[in-house]
Amino acid sequence: MKLIVIGSGNWGTVLAKLFSTKNDVHLWTINEKEAQFIRTNRESPLLTNFKIPDNMVVEAKFTSSIEPEDIVVVAIPSRKMEELILEFKEHSYHKFIFVNASKGVEHTTLTTTYETVRIHLPEVKFANLSGPTIARELAEGLPAKAILSSKDVSLLLELQDILDNDLLKYEFSRDVIGNELAAAMKGLIAIAVGISDGLGFKTNVFGLIITYGLWEFETVMKFLNVPTQTVYGIAGMGDLITTCISENSRNRTFGKYLAQGYSLEDALLKVGMEVEGVSMAKTIRKLAQFNLSIPLVSCITRIIFDGVEDIRKELLDTLNSIS
Repeated sequence: MKLIVIGSGNWGTVLAKLFSTKNDVHLWTINEKEAQFIRTNRESPLLTNFKIPDNMVVEAKFTSSIEPEDIVVVAIPSRKMEELILEFKEHSYHKFIFVNASKGVEHTTLTTTYETVRIHLPEVKFANLSGPTIARELAEGLPAKAILSSKDVSLLLELQDILDNDLLKYEFSRDVIGNELAAAMKGLIAIAVGISDGLGFKTNVFGLIITYGLWEFETVMKFLNVPTQTVYGIAGMGDLITTCISENSRNRTFGKYLAQGYSLEDALLKVGMEVEGVSMAKTIRKLAQFNLSIPLVSCITRIIFDGVEDIRKELLDTLNSIS
């Protein structure tokens, strides 16, 4: 059995190193040029002073074969997920263990990775990994806890042993779709905290945003039939709070740039990585048509997409109107 991690960004690279302490790990990159750089330098091009172990194989995706007993951990932007799943089909890989470590859904339909895999690769064993896991903290040797979810209890027991390592520990759940939706939705609240940070506000306003944001997060999750236990679990509230308070959060960083006067496009360029909350904002905007009470989230979508002239007034007016 080998463990393949697809995606050589921060999260994929960190997971590959963590899992390599007990497993034969292959890190798959998007192309051979990137693989060659990592093989030659034995370090991540994105994470400072993060060394790649000598026992880890680094190669372009689909260079080696996938066997039925192999575990494939996918850590790529969610917008690329269906494309990758179709590549598995093209290569006739229909039976393996698929662990989704990406946080996001197909935004026009809210289809989760689990649902997409079930459509195209029904024989694959599926698990989802999410939670309050900032990659840079784990890269620095700091601990974290994630949640592994699967409909298949025996798969969870198998993964518990295989994915065990010194830094990243796990809870377990059978609510796969709920955990995927929760992980995708929390980014908007972190953008709001980033906006308040960029405006020069501090913890008084951060606390308001996280509190009201959690209320609205729960409203949306209930509308999507996500259980309360998942909403207030580590993949829900835990990940939301972590994303809001971490200065390494790309969603928060994006919001800060918006408040400093950058356009939507320029703020995304400054972040330089996928900002899941922006894509989700488009979907949330559509959900507001169902008469959901989400004034803070609606305010943030206006700031992102409508070119609000006075962001400070827009945010404070919204916060002061909530009771």
